Amino acid sequence: MALNILIENAKNVVFDVGCVLLAWEPEKYLPVLAPGAVNGKLTWDMLYCTPMWDRLDEGMVREEEVARHAARRAGDESLWHQVMPAVQRFPELMRVLPAAELIPRLHEMGKKVYVLSNYGFDSFARTEKRFSAVFSQMDGMVISGREKICKPDPRVYRILLERYGLSPAETVFIDDRPVNIEGARSVGMQGIVYTGMDALL
Repeated sequence: MALNILIENAKNVVFDVGCVLLAWEPEKYLPVLAPGAVNGKLTWDMLYCTPMWDRLDEGMVREEEVARHAARRAGDESLWHQVMPAVQRFPELMRVLPAAELIPRLHEMGKKVYVLSNYGFDSFARTEKRFSAVFSQMDGMVISGREKICKPDPRVYRILLERYGLSPAETVFIDDRPVNIEGARSVGMQGIVYTGMDALL
């Protein structure tokens, strides 16, 4: 089965992680990992869909700060420890998506494969360990929590290109968020908005 022409023509293929290589389903995590968080008043979007979570991805706050912030929003910061399992253990509920199955094929075609993802420092360490079969296949990775810069800031794409000596015109980036694809294009990379496997074939 033929691949998207941008992938076929690229020397380097760069994947986002959440919603591309691994399922990111935050609405499922809180009920399983912290069902009684702050007396049931905390909702998943109050934890995962906040500027504080973005700051965690950026490596600028600690996990405890995120949990305290969420507990405070739910009415009682002193119960932050109830929130911590949902902050720390969500990788346990993630699963590999079909896009990851393309990695060996891309290598067979002579392409280099990389990861560029917005992900908290500690969270990614846990995720990388759990899904080592996926991440051990990568030729390199740039993680926002390590660099303290998040997509779509052009600087994080440049870190990837410069660190691994990649030509932007020969590099295609795959991400589920159009704004992150625009960030890649702003530095000369090709981009594919991932909406499912059909986008890659």
